[in-house]
Amino acid sequence: MPNTDPVKDLVELKKFGEVVTSRKGKTSVPGLLAAGDVSDVAFKQITLAMGDGANASLGTFEHLNRNDQAVTESIAAEVQYNANFQCPDIGRS
Repeated sequence: MPNTDPVKDLVELKKFGEVVTSRKGKTSVPGLLAAGDVSDVAFKQITLAMGDGANASLGTFEHLNRNDQAVTESIAAEVQYNANFQCPDIGRS
């Protein structure tokens, strides 16, 4: 069961204590949003995993932007390695 005790007297809750939310996380109290395990979103584990994946991809994007030259050189070296050793016919006519 989710820990919704701090808001149990403020918002609409479902049978098992989940906060009723809209698709955008809005609750029955204007300006109060809920997300994650306390919300009534279906497939919580999948949803949370997707959110964590999105955060990780944004962190990766930020890292790549900060280290653009080194990453570009590293990727170019890896592509060249793969082209030469794993797939020698790539790029040849």
